[in-house]
Amino acid sequence: MDDLRLDIRQALRGFLKNPAFTAVVVLTLALGIGANTAIFSLMDQVLVRLLPVKEPARLVLLHAPGPFSGRMSSHYNSFLPLSGPMFERLRDGNTVFDGMLAEYPSAVHFGAGGQTDDVRGDLVSGTYFDTLGLRPAAGRLFTRDDDRVAGAHPVVVISHGYWTRRFAANPSVIGSTVRVNDHPMTVVGVAPAGFHGIEVGETTDVYVPLAMQKQVLPTWPADRGIGDWRTAFLTVIGRLKKDVSREQASASLNVLYGQLLREDLATVKTPSDRFRVAFLQKRLELRPGGRGPSGLRDESETPLIVLMGMVGLVLLIACANVANLLMARATSRQKEIAVRLALGASRRRLVRQLLVESVAFSLAGGLLGIGFAVWTATLMLNAVPSARAGQVLSADPDLRVALFALALSLLTGLVFGLVPALQATRPQLAPTLKNESAAVAGGTAPFRLRKGLVVAQVALSLLLLIGSGLFTRSLINLRALNPGFQPERLLTFSVDPALSGYETARSLAFFKRLQDDLVTEPGVDSAGAAREPLMTNSDTSSTVRVEGYEPREDEDMNPNFNYVSPGFFSTVGVTLVSGRDFADTDVAAAAPVAIVNETFAKYFFKDKDPIGQHIGLGRRGKDAPITIVGLVRDSKASSLREKPKRFVFVPYTQAEEAGQMTYYVRARLDPTLLGNRVRALVREADAGLPVTDMKTMQAQIRESLFVDRMVAALSAAFGLLATMLAAIGLYGVMSYAVSLRTREIGIRVALGAERRTVLIMVLREVAILALIGIAIGLPSGYGLGRLVESQLYGLTARDPLTFAVATVTLLLSALLAGYVPAARATRVDPLVALRYE
Repeated sequence: MDDLRLDIRQALRGFLKNPAFTAVVVLTLALGIGANTAIFSLMDQVLVRLLPVKEPARLVLLHAPGPFSGRMSSHYNSFLPLSGPMFERLRDGNTVFDGMLAEYPSAVHFGAGGQTDDVRGDLVSGTYFDTLGLRPAAGRLFTRDDDRVAGAHPVVVISHGYWTRRFAANPSVIGSTVRVNDHPMTVVGVAPAGFHGIEVGETTDVYVPLAMQKQVLPTWPADRGIGDWRTAFLTVIGRLKKDVSREQASASLNVLYGQLLREDLATVKTPSDRFRVAFLQKRLELRPGGRGPSGLRDESETPLIVLMGMVGLVLLIACANVANLLMARATSRQKEIAVRLALGASRRRLVRQLLVESVAFSLAGGLLGIGFAVWTATLMLNAVPSARAGQVLSADPDLRVALFALALSLLTGLVFGLVPALQATRPQLAPTLKNESAAVAGGTAPFRLRKGLVVAQVALSLLLLIGSGLFTRSLINLRALNPGFQPERLLTFSVDPALSGYETARSLAFFKRLQDDLVTEPGVDSAGAAREPLMTNSDTSSTVRVEGYEPREDEDMNPNFNYVSPGFFSTVGVTLVSGRDFADTDVAAAAPVAIVNETFAKYFFKDKDPIGQHIGLGRRGKDAPITIVGLVRDSKASSLREKPKRFVFVPYTQAEEAGQMTYYVRARLDPTLLGNRVRALVREADAGLPVTDMKTMQAQIRESLFVDRMVAALSAAFGLLATMLAAIGLYGVMSYAVSLRTREIGIRVALGAERRTVLIMVLREVAILALIGIAIGLPSGYGLGRLVESQLYGLTARDPLTFAVATVTLLLSALLAGYVPAARATRVDPLVALRYE
């Protein structure tokens, strides 16, 4: 222990004695460790961390196979949901779970104290909190009795975060009456602190019993509610009994599931034999549910893993750089080490001392790196589109992140310090003690190792440059896409009067008044509205029957639907090819009409004119047929990445219910200047109706590309950082090479060698090292491209332009780094060089 304290004091004295060297090493390590810590912090929160509930490892997510007949609503990408009756029968009939919960998220207008907030709500089963093993922060949580009779349980639980933000954690809120979507309800409890719901990346503010679905979801079709077997919309999680494995539970549960499928099949009219066999062969999957479902995780899992790999490579390059610096520093310490060995010090003792110095460097770098990580993670979180994600994800380091940084720092110190320590403690004693230059750094072996480290740095840097180039070109391709509409000078915002108690007729009147007011506003060219907002990864599909078209039994007859207003297409800039736009006369009492896009028309009508053709809802159709009155160009709807989809547009005035509408306002100048006036127009119509998601269409497109932008920006930053570190390492090695060859260079100059010849001689060595690294890095870059090819748009893993630009960039950086020592070599004085030892 005394020796360790002595080593630490000596290391600290060395830091103070060489502040410039210390600063370079610590900053290099801080950049590498900080980048890794920042990505790990987000990766831990999004991909790794379990829900803050009781024994989360025992939770399983029930994944139902698809497709379902009829309407299906799925709010996560990672699984397919269950219907209400299926959940209830599985909950009551299973023998493998201690509890089961069901959940469905929804926007909620929460009114209290004369203020109405637009918040995220969760419709949950009465078993929700009990299954998760949660206890209230105040009041009580739901029980089975709060979810038995439809419409009979007007109670809510609010989250701890919302209780704190909205009510300043006032306990008197328990028992108070609030309005949830204009329905009076009683606050019975507050969820525990730190629990934000089961979806990672989102925060739930209000919990409502599933039995209140009709009140909370007023626009949900009455015939497709929680009691309908064909309407699957619930996320279902079960808690395994302690003595039951996931495999055992799956086997047991599927026996019950098979019985329920047979009951469900009895409700299907005249199913074919093929349909019957396929339907009865469906099986439930039980997936680990301790992390909860997450749309954010589905979207960012692969990019975060790729970024973690990239920052790992940056750290390796930083380690190689520091190892090079330490071996260069060992040159000046050779005589000190040789004297200590000659006086009887053991090599093991000296290696330990040098490792203590290396670890001290890395711990200092790790401490500074945590600050860099917080700054980097803050920038990333500020760019996350969802405002609620900032309430769940944090850039502040917790114990897990601190332990990761500590472990990484210790490992880094050992990685970059071990080889230099072993090399430095093997000097040639006699020549070194005589100050002979041949003993510098223990001979030529360490110098060859340093060259090898530079080659590795070049190869890794090329790998990162190729990766960043692929992601950047993919983002450029996406931004260059024509979305099929004109996002410039377009303002968008949403309103949902149904959540404030409006009936359908009143909602339609509100929508019409607001659109008329917007059109007459100075500075506005036109205005339109749609139920499904553009570029938000949301869509709605429904089964259709097309007159004269006989579908195959397994054919997908579910095109996308959107309910829009007159003027929507002209406002957003979608071209009307033929036929007519919707008119104010296309109301519920008029003949049903629709507009289809080119993909729909080509799929079902081939070269026939779609105008005047008829479609119906459902495979058998229902009520009056819908007449196609218009044909529009294809356009992107949910995202820029989507492939052409079959689309049916229907007047929102002919929809069964009137829910949320998203307005689009075409401005003559800057659309942001209209924001205050738009809010004023909504307040004039209803002062208590919230306006949500107001932004320009260009901002919405940027948000939809968040993951692509984040990966491209970070990978470019990491690639440039790696290139800079590799250039610094190459500069150091070539400077040392020039110092070793000073005598040789002087002789060449004395014998008449031109300075250009000396310059080329040094740069040739630089080029050889760089080309060896490039030769190693190119195949690795192709492998990286294959790994991330699914994340790219409009290019392949072997994109020649990306590989060429990355190679040239790295080669030029290497030559530039080598030019400085090469130029210095040309200025060697032959007389001085001949006396050089």
